[in-house]
Amino acid sequence: MANEKIKYSNGCSPQELESTSARWYQDSDVGKKLAGTANVAMSGGSLSYQSEKTITGAESALSSKDFIYVRCLSGDDVKISLDNGSNYLVRLSAGESFASELDSSVATVIISTDGTSTIEYLSGT
Repeated sequence: MANEKIKYSNGCSPQELESTSARWYQDSDVGKKLAGTANVAMSGGSLSYQSEKTITGAESALSSKDFIYVRCLSGDDVKISLDNGSNYLVRLSAGESFASELDSSVATVIISTDGTSTIEYLSGT
């Protein structure tokens, strides 16, 4: 599996809610949908998939990874930290997901919740 890689794509449509409206509009500062694709070479050739898992606190078994995909399947919001828990940089609600190639400076990815959440994730080294 030494020559394995992950190819993925991300996209978002930044929106804003004007104070005088009840309708969401495309964000006027960005003005467009943002999207891209990437190929991540697995330096260690190792992929790990965690199917539906219920968490009630922090999940911290994700260290030294080249790639991470996390999906909040249900429950309370999930927080993802890319700096060993010092800061929560991504928040996912039920049905939302996050995927990213990780820099070698990322120590440990921490996934946590303030309540009870069901998640799934894929990581690669």
